[in-house]
Amino acid sequence: MAMHVIFPGPRTTIQDKGRVGYQNSGFAPSGFIDRVASRMANVLVNNQDSEAVIEFCLAGPILRFDEEVNIAVCGGDFTIDVEGKKYPANKAVHVPAGKMVTIVTGSVGTFGSIAVGGGLDIPEVMGSRSTNVRCGIGGFHGRALEAGDVIELRHPGFGRQNLSWRWVPDRHLVSPEDAELTKIRVIPGPQEDMFTEEGIKTFYESKYTISNQSDRMGFRLKGPVVEAINGYDILSDGIVNGSIQISGTGEPIVMMADRQTTGGYAKIASIINVDIPLFAQLRPGQKVRFTRRTVQEAQALMREADKAWREHCSQLKGPLFLPRDEEE
Repeated sequence: MAMHVIFPGPRTTIQDKGRVGYQNSGFAPSGFIDRVASRMANVLVNNQDSEAVIEFCLAGPILRFDEEVNIAVCGGDFTIDVEGKKYPANKAVHVPAGKMVTIVTGSVGTFGSIAVGGGLDIPEVMGSRSTNVRCGIGGFHGRALEAGDVIELRHPGFGRQNLSWRWVPDRHLVSPEDAELTKIRVIPGPQEDMFTEEGIKTFYESKYTISNQSDRMGFRLKGPVVEAINGYDILSDGIVNGSIQISGTGEPIVMMADRQTTGGYAKIASIINVDIPLFAQLRPGQKVRFTRRTVQEAQALMREADKAWREHCSQLKGPLFLPRDEEE
């Protein structure tokens, strides 16, 4: 019982919570670029929230399943087309055996996560099913999905229970057509003292635009130059998810899930954990402004988010998961 990839879409890979504990050996963690979307999709189809998902960028894949399955797509406002029957994102969809599933691009959001009830039969490499394309490990043969790929389902029987009544509220994501500015919260970086007072002021008071040179490795931003005291180069230093380097041009680069483990540009700040999923869903051309927070504030926000997530998961049989017409 398997999933057949008819059309993969660009840069479609298998990702889970990530490959933890190997950065000292040069292996990036990879993993979910939008943790909120991936966890939500998994919960909708009764998976563990760390289960591997199919992650795509803008254009979704076309898939066919030998066995009836429950799937969910979360992230942007993508549409699930099951041979003419259309369903919105953020709900479980029961797909009959043999039907073709097409994920249609929406107008908001960049990355989508497809969870398949029961999980995909992908072997773990160093404790993770995530694809690391640069190293050629994990996922499906260490690469992006291609037309003709066939992936077995780990627990195909999970699809026999129709979960299509499950749904969650849509997330608020800023449309590219909307002039609204997205505010992203950051904490000061380890090399903040390499920048002039005017450079730090510029970083926090300016609008920056997401460039076309953005992917799972990093998002390049266009905007005012951030002035350094004596250049931007440092001895190669560790990089975390959301680190904001200032490149040799004086413009920011936000490092993402497939980042290198170390880098030689000074880091002025890091996006706080709870805002990384929001930032990841911005499209080229959209604008951001960074706002400064303390480490203590970032930790408190993370605790609040974790508490909200646990409460959400405890309501699996509660109001959030009633059919839409029974919501009231």
